[in-house]
Amino acid sequence: MPESNRFGIILIFMIILLLTPDTGPVSRKNEFERAIEQAKRELQELRNSTYGVPGNITGLEGVGKVGDDGQVTKMPPRAVQQTVKDMIHKLVGEVEEPEDTTGRSINDTGSVNLPSSEPNEDTGRALENTGTLDGATPRSNLHENIHLGKIELPVYWNISGSIYGDWHRAYNLPPYKLVNSTTEIEKNVTGNHGKISLRIEEAGPGSVQEVQARIGIGSEDGYSSQDIHLYGVHMVRSGYMVLSTNSREFSGVFALPHFTLSEQAFQASRYMLDAAISEAIKRQEDSGDANIPWFSSPNASGSVRCEYIVYIQLHPIHSPPPVPNTYPLYDPRFWIHYFWDPIPITPAVLRDIERELRHPTGAPVPSAPPITVSTTIYSPNCGYVLVSDGATGLKVEHYHRKVQNFALIASLIVGLQTWLLIRQMNESSTPSTVSRVSFWSIAVMAIVDGYTAGAFILVSVLVASSYLALVTAAFLSFVLVVVFGMRFLITIWGVQRPERRAAVAAVTPPAAELPTPATATAQTPLIIPANTDTNNNNDDGRQDISIIYSRFYFVLIGGAFLFLNVASWSPPYRHVFVSIFIFLACSFWVPQIYRNIMRGCRKALSWEFVLGTSATRISPVLYLFCWKDNIFNFDGDSRVGVGAAVWVALQIGILLFQEWAGPRCFIPGNLLPPAYDYHPILPVDDLEAAQPFSATPATPVSPSSSSATTATSHRSGLRSFDCAICMHPVDVLTSGAVGAGNVSSAGARGLGGLTTRRSYMVTPCRHVFHAPCLEGWMRFRLQCPICRNQLPPL
Repeated sequence: MPESNRFGIILIFMIILLLTPDTGPVSRKNEFERAIEQAKRELQELRNSTYGVPGNITGLEGVGKVGDDGQVTKMPPRAVQQTVKDMIHKLVGEVEEPEDTTGRSINDTGSVNLPSSEPNEDTGRALENTGTLDGATPRSNLHENIHLGKIELPVYWNISGSIYGDWHRAYNLPPYKLVNSTTEIEKNVTGNHGKISLRIEEAGPGSVQEVQARIGIGSEDGYSSQDIHLYGVHMVRSGYMVLSTNSREFSGVFALPHFTLSEQAFQASRYMLDAAISEAIKRQEDSGDANIPWFSSPNASGSVRCEYIVYIQLHPIHSPPPVPNTYPLYDPRFWIHYFWDPIPITPAVLRDIERELRHPTGAPVPSAPPITVSTTIYSPNCGYVLVSDGATGLKVEHYHRKVQNFALIASLIVGLQTWLLIRQMNESSTPSTVSRVSFWSIAVMAIVDGYTAGAFILVSVLVASSYLALVTAAFLSFVLVVVFGMRFLITIWGVQRPERRAAVAAVTPPAAELPTPATATAQTPLIIPANTDTNNNNDDGRQDISIIYSRFYFVLIGGAFLFLNVASWSPPYRHVFVSIFIFLACSFWVPQIYRNIMRGCRKALSWEFVLGTSATRISPVLYLFCWKDNIFNFDGDSRVGVGAAVWVALQIGILLFQEWAGPRCFIPGNLLPPAYDYHPILPVDDLEAAQPFSATPATPVSPSSSSATTATSHRSGLRSFDCAICMHPVDVLTSGAVGAGNVSSAGARGLGGLTTRRSYMVTPCRHVFHAPCLEGWMRFRLQCPICRNQLPPL
């Protein structure tokens, strides 16, 4: 295309862009104005409403109107209200209730002064300070006083944190229709039980606090899940919360005070929401942000989702009663009880714990107890009630401290792995020792380390407060795999390259030679010089490095996409995949066992590296699958963790047996490739060839041994030689001699004979040495110390 045509097309495209009207900001502005006007209108309706008469503020058809029975239809229905009251009574009944100034229990009949029903600026303060009992409260009004904070329970005032548990379907109710919606409902909960997670954030101090929460509801089959964003109020002294979703069709936040179970709680929550929503509207008008904070995320398809009203009650924290320490100061039992007796968890102690968690000063306070809640979830437009009993979690400060401790321990473990790998690299510093190490054993560890580094980076993004500690662990894992692991892999790949080429050449059939055509002229023969490999021209190892790195990162990226796909599978299939992956990740010694068998070698890796690496790599598996309070809230099967530990221990046992009994013990020889045995039983007829410095058959067997010693050794089935490395005697098992005193072949292969055979080594050139002496020599040179003949690797 000519240059002038290209310029003309670009110019026309730019003119079209400039002349096209931009209606986006105008439409967004109109939407923002409508949302603000709707919020102001609904807030005014909340101010004008009275308890039990919400009007049409909820957006639910029939709510707030007089029904056929002559009574106003309330939200939630009476069945849900009774379920919530039963839940609260069940928890409160387990709490020792306070006594009044006259010593009477709160279970006695009597009355209680309540604050004014009209909201004013002192309502919150009045709720916090009320509770002076003239008499006592009937049991039927106990839940009401708890909601108002008159009875202070041993519960957290701020429960910002993550909570996990199970839910089950309690019952179904007739659904209410949304007045402003005609579309069908999506994302309905169809299962009968599953997992639930709650992430709660509180706005600030006060007797009635604004609270936000995200609730995740997953079904038992794993195919359906919901992420619900809610806003609500929290009566801090009682641990009672009411939350609701909010959308353009369902004004749950503005109708939230009407969802409480008493008029006093209605007044308190209405006052708090009035101030909070008014401030939020003013902030939105000043900023011009069209994202209304209390609106749930709209569905991309425009369909309606289930709306929710959620009631949460914190479980009071129980602690054993204090035991008086009656021992004198000089008695050691006094100090044992002083330091080890648990401190009773009272409301005052809980306040100290919360202050220490929020602003650490080093004060001696008990460890923070977990948060335990019971939850009732009601969906008015979907018509079901879900119940969760005993979901537990940690406060956000406690969780962050736990993550930091986890990151510190993980950094120490990764550092220990790096130290062990460096020592093994120094141990395997010669071609002879490197050739024994399995490339695939180190490769499996490197791949797992790569995924570990990625997991640390992901968690550091999700837990911002512990970013530095988690990034440190991720950096150490990255150094372990990229710097040291890949370096060791490249070294092993380069040393074992001739072995791979020989194996390829052995299985490659020779090319068929065709007869030379009759018309062909004689060709000058091509003479290849000796010790020249035509395939190795300009091969400096760079190709090996590129191959290893490209394959390594391909496996990491491909596995990451596979894990993302697995996350959408149902729990049974996901459990099977995770179990198989853990089994493969813990099979890092299997390739080394196989290489020991095929090459007939022993002592490829130091036991320091084998035991240390096994312990450090199985510990994360045990933490995830056997420790229920792990930071990932991973509900793993403990049988998988125990099975992985047993599998690693079995591999270590096989490596130990190979070193003691030989790598090919109990394996038929016809199934294995030929390999030289450095620990043979020498026949008597071959002893002359095994004499040291075997220049002539007349050389003495042992210059330092007498004829009597020789005769004794001969009768016991042993023959003494001089080790040319350390110049000390070495005893060798013999067989096949004539005479009753000699041991048989079966006896020489017994347990005692096997131990004796491992103490010496015989080279193919029939020279005898101590096993440690020759193994130390062969770490540096694969030549016989006496005749300089080439030796097969161990």
